[in-house]
Amino acid sequence: MKQFCPKSCPSAKDPFAGFYYRQYKSGDKFFIEPGDVHHLVFVMSGTLLINSEERRGFPVTANNFFFCYNCGHYELIPQGDIEIIVAYFSRPGAACDIASLLQYAKGQPDFEYHFDSYPVNEQLAEFLKLISRYLDDGIPCAHMHESAIEMLFIVFRFYYDVEDLAQLFFNLFDHTVSFRTMVEGNRVKARNLNHLAELCGYDINTFNVVFRRHYPGYTPGVWMQIQRKDEVLADLTETDAPIYYISKKYGFSSSSHLGEYCKKYLGDTPTKIRAKYRKKE
Repeated sequence: MKQFCPKSCPSAKDPFAGFYYRQYKSGDKFFIEPGDVHHLVFVMSGTLLINSEERRGFPVTANNFFFCYNCGHYELIPQGDIEIIVAYFSRPGAACDIASLLQYAKGQPDFEYHFDSYPVNEQLAEFLKLISRYLDDGIPCAHMHESAIEMLFIVFRFYYDVEDLAQLFFNLFDHTVSFRTMVEGNRVKARNLNHLAELCGYDINTFNVVFRRHYPGYTPGVWMQIQRKDEVLADLTETDAPIYYISKKYGFSSSSHLGEYCKKYLGDTPTKIRAKYRKKE
């Protein structure tokens, strides 16, 4: 018989850090979006491709893992049937874990960050096997999940090279995170690109240069258009707001400008998108 924490226990809740297991099939897509927590994705079987600001079409095979920091957007595409275990957390183990990695990176003049995956070694495999057993048994206890995250970082510290860990968790202590945090946090409030640069504390020319360094493969304007795609679609299909109001809301110069945007990113004109949705309803 399982013994759960009483309701009065502060941990009788969903854990703010922990693990979950997922299965996906070929043709599925899933996303890890910006939020309050970071993620480590352990590929237990199969192969997936990653699309993110840092890498496009990057393959990760079984018995490897990678890090998704909480300001990034990751599209994960299974190449056949896959199984994954995901760890999520806002605080990565003890404060000394990240501090030691920062000290190492600063002490290496030729240290350069690049997004990569890393192999699951013997000790980590044993740890994940135990976590998998707990998940199969349906243990929801926040005490277990949060303690297991701390244990995970102990495994990293004692069984992985500091150079690999510095690469893996680089975004936790690099200034890139603060810039991305500003951009992600201000995007929704920004009327246009100039306003976004202003909200982030940059003139437009400097912002363009810094943005391209932190978001390889995108111009700020294109990135903003892609990000607001779902918001525009929601306003078209879930509200009765006039088209001219939607175009003004998202900083388009006119309704026809919004129409060009919708045809490019949503596949049809605003009026036809709205009509198709209402026909389905």
